[in-house]
Amino acid sequence: MAKTANTPTYSTAGTVSAPIDLSGLKGEYTTLNLQNGSKGKKVVKPNVKVTLTSLTINNSGTLRRIYSVVIPIIYSDKFYKEVRDPLLDDVNKLIYYADIPVGAICCKFDNLAKGSKEPPTLVILTLAILAPYRSLNLGTSLLLSSLKASINPITPPPPIPSDNKTNTRSSLTVVPPRVKVNRALAHVQVGNLDAKRFYERLGFKEIGIEENYYSKVEPHGAIIMVCEDITTAIGENQPNGSS
Repeated sequence: MAKTANTPTYSTAGTVSAPIDLSGLKGEYTTLNLQNGSKGKKVVKPNVKVTLTSLTINNSGTLRRIYSVVIPIIYSDKFYKEVRDPLLDDVNKLIYYADIPVGAICCKFDNLAKGSKEPPTLVILTLAILAPYRSLNLGTSLLLSSLKASINPITPPPPIPSDNKTNTRSSLTVVPPRVKVNRALAHVQVGNLDAKRFYERLGFKEIGIEENYYSKVEPHGAIIMVCEDITTAIGENQPNGSS
């Protein structure tokens, strides 16, 4: 995914999403106590604004900070550069809760090449939410966003003219959209039953265990969770795409 000096880059499409309605999402346990007013009166506060934001060089430090707090693994500069690849813009997102960055999801695509023996797959590399903001369906919102983008590929915007060579009309041709990817995979650390149930509620199933997947944390093993049919799992094949 690395770009050479002479390779045109692409502008980021749709940097900030429209506000997300979390009320209808399923996948995390959420409780709401309405009997918190004086004399038993119900007090209902306005919905908090929740938005998704594309990964850019400007918020890379925010992504690093969230991961350093939540994930006990130090990722390389190469990782943070690759997840900002504009061709992954629709699947890699930061999530903001009341304009505060509280989590992120980073993915990659495997087996997209023609003739690959394995099916095209969306691989969830990381999914993290800061502890005070869990059980608010924010993790579900992030994962659903990536899954929906995986099966609904967008056409990337035209490339930005290169400063390192003469630009031609052909060098600025819009790249065709990637293929629809209807399979997803995630690794869950052995013993993390909450994370395993989280993925199961969104259509993933355990297909095995990869020993020594985590080299620097214990336990080292990872449960391989796979969703073989994203479209069915998230209800995209139902009328009006309801889920």
